[in-house]
Amino acid sequence: MTSPVRSDVPDTELWDAFRRGDELAFGQIAQRYYKSLFSYGAKFSKDREFVKDCLQDLFMELWYRRETLGDTEFVKFYLLKSLRRKIYRESLKHQWLTSEEELDFEADGLGELSIEQQIIEGETHHLQLQQLNRHLATLSKRQQEIIYLKFYEGLENEAIAQVMSISRPAVANLLYRTVQELKSRL
Repeated sequence: MTSPVRSDVPDTELWDAFRRGDELAFGQIAQRYYKSLFSYGAKFSKDREFVKDCLQDLFMELWYRRETLGDTEFVKFYLLKSLRRKIYRESLKHQWLTSEEELDFEADGLGELSIEQQIIEGETHHLQLQQLNRHLATLSKRQQEIIYLKFYEGLENEAIAQVMSISRPAVANLLYRTVQELKSRL
């Protein structure tokens, strides 16, 4: 039986314990971020098994390389960036992509509400969300990805810059242009 994720233990403490070989801490990290990582990875590939394989490989690589990994205050960011790279490298192996720019981020399902939320929020909110999702789908893949990382994963601009391998000013510009574009459409 797996132990419940303890939200009271800071990421940095779990990360340090994991790097020292603590299997429980490693399991806590995996449990804490698996769902978020899978959701992010699923935006790049509709092949759920491929994403699961990439996640499994990523966690195995982390475990085997744990003693050589550095400190990080931002475990979630580190994992998101690592998964993005992993998906890119695995896609290259299968000759699906020729450059990291071609990672195909899909906005399908961003912000979808559960049935319970739809009932609570009501029909008006649901219609607004459908309209937003329609407009999100018309954005470029990079714009969709930046919206996801900023508003659905809650990452800061610096972290987004590192995940997407672009400069911080480029993140600010892209985010500003994207939000302005969405506002003008809505």
